[in-house]
Amino acid sequence: MRKMLKLSVIIIMLVIFNYRLNAQASINLIIFPELSSIDFAAFDFTSSRNISQRLIQVIISPPGIEVIVEGKVDWKKDERSGFQELFRFRTKKFLSRTFSNDEINNTDIEIENTSFNSDLTSEIIKIGKPSGLLGIELRLLDPRGNFISKDYEEISFLNPTAPTIILPIEGSSYDIGSIILQWSVSVGVTSYKIKANYVPDNSVNLEEALNSGSPLIDDFDVGTVTSVRLNDILKRELLADTNIVVVVKAFVKGPGGGDVLNSPLVTFKTNKTGAKTETVRFGNPDLIRLANLLPPQFNKELRDKLVNGEIQPEQIQISDENGNIMSFADFLVLLGYLEQNNSAIVSITFSPK
Repeated sequence: MRKMLKLSVIIIMLVIFNYRLNAQASINLIIFPELSSIDFAAFDFTSSRNISQRLIQVIISPPGIEVIVEGKVDWKKDERSGFQELFRFRTKKFLSRTFSNDEINNTDIEIENTSFNSDLTSEIIKIGKPSGLLGIELRLLDPRGNFISKDYEEISFLNPTAPTIILPIEGSSYDIGSIILQWSVSVGVTSYKIKANYVPDNSVNLEEALNSGSPLIDDFDVGTVTSVRLNDILKRELLADTNIVVVVKAFVKGPGGGDVLNSPLVTFKTNKTGAKTETVRFGNPDLIRLANLLPPQFNKELRDKLVNGEIQPEQIQISDENGNIMSFADFLVLLGYLEQNNSAIVSITFSPK
């Protein structure tokens, strides 16, 4: 009877110990940076072909306990799409530790089963290079398959495009103390830098003017904001009645130092000191973004009204290809997509009310 009692006590203590151990156990997923040149096939963590592609690190704490890991990779084609499951896998039991994806199926961490979305895989292979958004989820299980912990990370391959300057407006004139610089968002950008300089009258080489002498603003890093007051980042005094050229540079991390994406150059003028000037009106920033997307041959009167504020968001009705009315919030999502994928615009039709 005593032996049975002692055995029961030991079993209860082991159950309590395992419960506490499981309660304290955790899994953490770390994504290595600068993956923009990685082939999509590298995210098949179950294949021994990818042993040279180190993409993620997995930290399981505490080390030395028997666990199982389940993994799932989802793909989102673009901002307008939803996530779809690409593949999932489950390992055999192994002793917990820190490991990288190139150790799966090449060490004691072995795959027990996998499943793939073959149609989605074929679509991705046709694209040829990483694009869209990948979501990676790892779940930590105990030896009996009970859930303990999970972690989730996303990797963006939404191909960045150069920013477009929204303000100042090309060819416009502004008072010295009230110049706002605003530009469109470039996905995946780590920082923006601003450069500006004077332009001689009748200058035909704006690039040369931008880089000559001592610039007014010399690659000033503004972080990830998309709007600044020009006067706050000047290196020297801004003169009245002068022409100025400005560029916004978007920096994107990647192998070999990454890329720099330059906006188209914009020129504007400062007003004469003491001159009686007409007040410059600005429209809704999002409608100015829309105006910048319109082709040159499009209705100039409409473009001007979008830019100068004569048209406001509540005066516009936007419909999709099926005639369904879109909310302005949904339109902004679409606008962001079109700014990054200008070739997706097939046609634009305007119907006045």
